[in-house]
This record gives sequence, structure tokens and C-alpha cells, in this order.
Amino acid sequence: MPQLKYSDKTLAYYEKMKNIGTFDDSLPNVGTGIVGSPLCGDVMKLQLFFDDNDIVADAKYKVFGCVSAIASMELTTTILKGMTIGEALEVKNENIANTLELTTIKRHCSVLAKEAIEAAVNNYLAKKNKENNMIIVTDNATKELKKLLGEHKSIGIAISVNQKDCSGFDYSLSYKSTEPDGMAKLETNGILFFYDPNIEMLINGLQIDVVKNDFGCGFIVTNKNHASACPNCTCGCR
Repeated sequence: MPQLKYSDKTLAYYEKMKNIGTFDDSLPNVGTGIVGSPLCGDVMKLQLFFDDNDIVADAKYKVFGCVSAIASMELTTTILKGMTIGEALEVKNENIANTLELTTIKRHCSVLAKEAIEAAVNNYLAKKNKENNMIIVTDNATKELKKLLGEHKSIGIAISVNQKDCSGFDYSLSYKSTEPDGMAKLETNGILFFYDPNIEMLINGLQIDVVKNDFGCGFIVTNKNHASACPNCTCGCR
């Protein structure tokens, strides 16, 4: 198998790695974006630290992936510093790919970097507006879940993730009558969700909807950031 050749510019940013690190996710002026799939290749975590004028004062990242993925995030965090939100969102994946001279097979790394920018900005804006955008529950699903929580005498919903090789993930929901030990929690639309802190990356961007038809009723759990092997949650409407 021929060895993959990286451009000199890609290698230069890969060898710098000046912006690797993390900020405290709980800080209100930190926006965090996590994109990619750990089962199929690259995962990027981008964090943007905004000043009081919504300017990117600093940027950090962590990457599970190849040389091109790391170089893409190093370049991205470098150019974002000093940008406004609008300017950050205007960064194109083509700019990243062309600057690094990425090969066709590696241009997806620049697409992930662009998606990470959008995710980090949206997370920051959600915090600023005191909203939660990690888990999105549709109005119909909210109504159904609240009804079922009452019927099951439960205080919240636990989310679990099952890996299905490279085909993606299965998401499952279960009712909890007491708060589980060692689990993180967040509230969306008045519904309390519990999850293992180790799977936070996999539930970031989760959307829960409900479907009712002649065959019954069930919840559909999908994630825009990760492939889903089977989006239909097995818990159903019961």
C-alpha cells in the first residue's frame, strides 16, 4: 500500500500544535463543538473563548484522528482568534482545505472543522440565551414524554448509547424514578435527562421526536453529528 503523502503546509500546522487543550465547559463564555464519529475516523472538539464583545479571544481543540484532521484544527483555531461571531461563521471549509493543500481524500477534515466552528458558536449562543442545545426535543415528543413520566412515576429519562461498529449508534431511553448515581444531568423543555458523562460527545446534537401510526407509537432518536445504526428507540410509547 502506498504511503499517504501530506503537503508541507499540512505538516507545518501538524508539527505546531500550539492550540491543543481545553477550557472549562461550564464557563458561560466558552462555546464547545464536538463533531465526527469515533468509530469511523476523525473526531474534533473545538472550544471558543469569547470576550465581552463576542470576539474569539482564544481557541482550543482536541482531535482523535489523522494528521490532516489535527492540522485542520490547528489552522482553524489560529485563524479564529480575533474574529467576531459573524466572521467565524464565514470561514469556509474550502479556505482550510486550500491553505493546507489537502488531497481529495482528506478534504473531509476541513468539512468537519467548519462543522465544529458552527457547533461551538451555536453552543455559546445557546448558553448566552440560557438555552440547552445538546438535546433537542420536539414539541410532540415533549408532550408524550411528560405524560409517560407521570404514568411511570419517574423523575426523568436516562439516555444510553450502544455502538454498532462502523454502522453507527443505537440510542435508548429509559425511565428513572430516582436520580442515578454518577450520571450527569441536564434539562430540556422541562424534562430531566441523565447520561454517563463519558458519552457526552455522542449525545451532543441529539434530537428526540415521536411517531404515531397504525403500527403503534415510538420515539425516534437521531443525532446530526453521528451516524445512527437504527434511529428508532426501542423504548416505545408505553
